[in-house]
Amino acid sequence: MKARRELDSAVPTRTLFPWAKHPSLQKGTQSREVKSARKQKKTPATALVASALAVTLAWAVPLGPYGPTSLIAISTAGFSNTLVRILGPRDAAASESTPTRSTKVVTTTFKSVDATVAAQWEFPASTPAPLVIIIPASGGVDRHGLPADFADTPEIGIYAQLAEQLLSAGFAVFRYDSPGTGRSSRGRFSTSRSTALEGYTRAVDHARVDPDKVFLLGHAGGTDTIVGIYPRYEQVAPPAGLILLANRVGETDIMRAKAPSLIIVSEEHPSDLYEKGRFVAEAREKAEGGKLETELVTVPQSVRALVSEIPGSDGGRFRIEPRATDAILRWLRTRIGAAIES
Repeated sequence: MKARRELDSAVPTRTLFPWAKHPSLQKGTQSREVKSARKQKKTPATALVASALAVTLAWAVPLGPYGPTSLIAISTAGFSNTLVRILGPRDAAASESTPTRSTKVVTTTFKSVDATVAAQWEFPASTPAPLVIIIPASGGVDRHGLPADFADTPEIGIYAQLAEQLLSAGFAVFRYDSPGTGRSSRGRFSTSRSTALEGYTRAVDHARVDPDKVFLLGHAGGTDTIVGIYPRYEQVAPPAGLILLANRVGETDIMRAKAPSLIIVSEEHPSDLYEKGRFVAEAREKAEGGKLETELVTVPQSVRALVSEIPGSDGGRFRIEPRATDAILRWLRTRIGAAIES
């Protein structure tokens, strides 16, 4: 009964993204980019997607132009054994990757309490491959990172774009439609946690997956979805590592997760930088029984959700912040022992 309560206490799957009240989206405080985008003429499809992402689901726009790349490794008191990187602004186009033509897509379904969830694996040419399982920021988006009713434009989804980059780097990807989106049924009692755990159980059970190299990637609210019941993932198959993108987990709860972890947060909000970033990394360094392997990446001039508008998209397309994506790919290559590209 305790285990059941733990799963069912999660936030319901039909919730708004946790950054819905970002200041850049509030009346009178919109950034110049938002105001400019509203004045420009858009095609109907672009306007609909822009509205859904920037208003209904509260995607925020970048806070400044991109400039030259900088990567600085620093050491501060209490972080002598924890790698902390500060990534400077960069040319966003450098993170774009070409889709892998030899990608193989395998569809599946699984049950999350009373919901039937549609999902897919994507495999690179060489298998068995290391696997990245994407746990979305909210129950309100599909496998592509889009709200319901946008299935006709999957390629613009933030998770679809991230999957392309992972596939190009040689990683398999597993992602799913949250209950009530895409091809998944709604369900009355499924939760973000129950869906993620059942999805993980299905994802690792495939002959094309390297079982020793399975990584969980949670975005924003998805970080809590993972850490909140982390021991249950270990019971299925111990993850090789965790990626907490736009981390929402504090220094106490993070101690549940024993796997090597990459934590990425925005520098622009003190609560994120310290409570969800530096304090978390410090707690893992001082863990009872020995340090827990951790890397902290902080991204300046970025919104809390670590998403940004694609330049030239007229306010209609967004993606995971490119500097965060670069950090993810580098860390994953390190974890599987591959050479890091300069």
